[in-house]
Amino acid sequence: MQDSAGPGTAATSLASIAVPPGGGGPLLGPGLPGLAARLGARFLSRPLRLGANVVAVRHRDVSEVLRRDLDFLIAPVNASRIDEVNGPFILGMDRGDALTTERHGLYAALAEIDLDGLMVEAGQRADALLAGAPARIDAIGGYARLVAGGTAQRLFGVKGPDQTIYLDVARAIFAHTFLNLNGDAAVRARAIRASILMRAWLTDEIARRRAAGETGADLMGVLMRRGDLDDDAIRRTLGGMLVGAVDTTASAVAKIVVMLGRDAALRAKVVLDVDDPQALAGWCREALRRWPHNPVVIRRAATDTDLAGVPVPAGALVIAWTQAAMFDEEAFPDPPQMRADRPASAYLHFGGGLHPCAGRAINDRQIPMLVGKLLKRGIARVGPVGWAGPFPAKLPVTLGAS
Repeated sequence: MQDSAGPGTAATSLASIAVPPGGGGPLLGPGLPGLAARLGARFLSRPLRLGANVVAVRHRDVSEVLRRDLDFLIAPVNASRIDEVNGPFILGMDRGDALTTERHGLYAALAEIDLDGLMVEAGQRADALLAGAPARIDAIGGYARLVAGGTAQRLFGVKGPDQTIYLDVARAIFAHTFLNLNGDAAVRARAIRASILMRAWLTDEIARRRAAGETGADLMGVLMRRGDLDDDAIRRTLGGMLVGAVDTTASAVAKIVVMLGRDAALRAKVVLDVDDPQALAGWCREALRRWPHNPVVIRRAATDTDLAGVPVPAGALVIAWTQAAMFDEEAFPDPPQMRADRPASAYLHFGGGLHPCAGRAINDRQIPMLVGKLLKRGIARVGPVGWAGPFPAKLPVTLGAS
């Protein structure tokens, strides 16, 4: 892996790419969105019309939106923002030859990665951070985000000049590509500055490996060795993956820990299963139902159609309310009850249909591992979340409880 940031580093200061502190508020916290989701799941039996737009609430309707990818498109929602900072990536592509080729190339390469070894390394990083931690730790900035960043560096094959810049580049681009739906100019400008660095890291490292004739065993190396994608497609694929790899994990861990910190009875149940990977993963999925890292998925209608008998005009935004769907008693019997044994396939935390989260195989293991190690150390108290725009950025956790 390279340690050089490549062209543009001197002109791009850390302050110009870091998402500034502040933000949060009731709409980003667990309270009001969670209450709305529970009420929606209980009282709305059909999709909700909001002007020309439609909100899918029930689990079967949300799943149908994600499944009907020819009717409900992702490119009109994501493609323009992804393209301007990374170039085309599968999470901004609708069904077609490009998506088929690049999606197959990515998943075939991921299948060759030693995920067990990757998670062992992640666990070692987590252990080292906790071993050196005092009685209080920032569970995001001092723990989950650092571990996830190390996993991303190891998987994608680039480090950047230091970890702080690497993490802030990923966050700045993520904020624009997937969250900047209102087109905030400052968010966009920050992402474009960060994208100059990310493109250089990836382009330079691919070129270095080609010249050396050594591809490596990470995802970059496997993609290069397989030959399914050309070098530009490899760069775009790795860039698209890198952007979501860090803060998705950190946000999910933060929200799970907050939920466990607020519910001592739930925390006690999870502690009993902390050495059972399957049960621990189930508890983490359950805690995320209360406060998901991403409560909605958005598509746009390709033509006039309908959803569960509700007319959907061409061009309408179709909002798949995944959090409400995960409180639908048809898919989650007795939805307020927290249970670790619910079918994993019922959850919608990482999307579904043609466009699930590309890193879900890693998320499914890294997130419970990070939560479990905190629980083993003991969670005595969880403080308030500090925000950086829409991202949970700081979470003081007092350690040492039995």
